[in-house]
Amino acid sequence: STFVGLYLLRAGRGQWQWRSSRPNNMPPSLSTKTSSTDYPAVRSSSTSGEFAFGIIADVQWADAPDGTNYAKTVRRHYRGALNVLGNAVDWWLSLSNEDEDDEHEPPLSFIAQLGDLIDGKNNAAQLDQTDAAMKAALDRLDRLPCPSVNLVGNHELYNFNRKELAEQSWLRHGDKEYYSFSPAEGWRVIVLDSYQIALIGHDENDPRRLEAVELLARENPNVSPDGADGDWFVGMEDAGYRRRFVPYNGGFGREQLDWFRSEVASAARAGERVLVLSHVLLHPKAGGGSTMAWDYEEALEIVRSEEANGCVAAVLCGHDHKGHYHRDEFGVHHCTFRSPLNKGEEGKAFGMMRVSADCLEIVGPAVDDLLPDVEERPWSTVIEDDAIPGPCESIKLLLSDANKSNVLRKEEKIRTSTEADQEIIVAS
Repeated sequence: STFVGLYLLRAGRGQWQWRSSRPNNMPPSLSTKTSSTDYPAVRSSSTSGEFAFGIIADVQWADAPDGTNYAKTVRRHYRGALNVLGNAVDWWLSLSNEDEDDEHEPPLSFIAQLGDLIDGKNNAAQLDQTDAAMKAALDRLDRLPCPSVNLVGNHELYNFNRKELAEQSWLRHGDKEYYSFSPAEGWRVIVLDSYQIALIGHDENDPRRLEAVELLARENPNVSPDGADGDWFVGMEDAGYRRRFVPYNGGFGREQLDWFRSEVASAARAGERVLVLSHVLLHPKAGGGSTMAWDYEEALEIVRSEEANGCVAAVLCGHDHKGHYHRDEFGVHHCTFRSPLNKGEEGKAFGMMRVSADCLEIVGPAVDDLLPDVEERPWSTVIEDDAIPGPCESIKLLLSDANKSNVLRKEEKIRTSTEADQEIIVAS
């Protein structure tokens, strides 16, 4: 199958339709990459607008003893994180299909693997286990009957440069890893690349790296052009959101933001709702205030723009290992999912999202391990579901009326018309 420069549109029941979303100025050499991965049909009705997908973020595993974060304040369970990924795959495989007519279809349309699948310490300068670590993680994901949507995080770029990523079968583009697809009628998933503008991953003279050097020299002079030296946070204690200008964050860049705006506008015109996947955060209140994209303000403006017309339902991110949740004034749910590194194999930082026309339901064996119980987040409830083995919990994120898809509007129109007809019959 050919994946680079393509995005998915659902052409009918059990079918994927691919269409090019490659920017006009993307080199042709990056628009055709053959992958050995066989992506099966999506489990979704072509008309119901309902689907489900798995979620995991920042597995960041390495065959190394437990360590700490950069500030040495949080323990990291490097080997335990891989066990969590294996447990997640086991859990996803245990799910059954609620629709008896679709009992042979996989219950999940895809897995949203939100980046940082392996840790940077796997690279050649440290453990020199990049290929082995990535294979171990992908072998677990390959057990699933549904595709894995793999995002590029900073730790991918500590292990691979962009030319190497362009050759990887587990990515669509590698060099420009942003695209969109439609898993069900009335829905579009937009995948963003948080490191198009970055100090990491690019060749020394790549314009995207040179733009990052210039930006950080202006916003945080503590950072050296190589991104390695310097005390990044000296004098930045009171810098507010400018604390995001550090090498482990990145920017979307003008080319991608223009594409993002056109995708959102296209979805709005089509009456579709949008889920945005990004490794790095788009909203400062969805994390600790320092893990956003460098140009997050422009990305947020697109989400809230007149062209978007309220079509963006949620932004799903990783990167900030503590996780967070924020519902902004436009009704957009910003979910930052927690890392399996936090608790290792003692934790359950994975789950799924069930999508319907009026609700996003996060379900997992321990949802607080996946999306933390912060003040703004809705309460979790224990649920019993025949399609899910063992105990599980649920968080329901209600969608605003402004963002309803055409599918729901059609259903409401039919229901309203039926109720009106019944009233006429009763009155007569």
